[in-house]
Amino acid sequence: MPPATDLSVHFEGLANPTRLKIVERLAAAAEMRVSELAEFCKVSQPRMSWHLRILRRAEVIRTRRDGREVFCRLDRDAIAAHLRSFVRLVAFGTQGSDAAEVQQLISEVAK
Repeated sequence: MPPATDLSVHFEGLANPTRLKIVERLAAAAEMRVSELAEFCKVSQPRMSWHLRILRRAEVIRTRRDGREVFCRLDRDAIAAHLRSFVRLVAFGTQGSDAAEVQQLISEVAK
């Protein structure tokens, strides 16, 4: 399980309406250009780069360069790993029906 500091960085990356909008948009597309995301979110290119840097550090997105264009996509594996870690963190010490519910959550996140 990643340390709590890793989880805090991950969830801090999501703690902004613009970044959540980026995640929502990328969830509906395999990949998007940074310029498309900036236009969609109605922010400047430098501001979009700032948001994307935070999302990369939080392991929410990955980027790739193709010539002068930068493309973004969700890092679904890292997101799932952080969610599993969070569920395990909050599940520590649960028993009975609570433990079964937590196990079900872990199974759903692992899909």
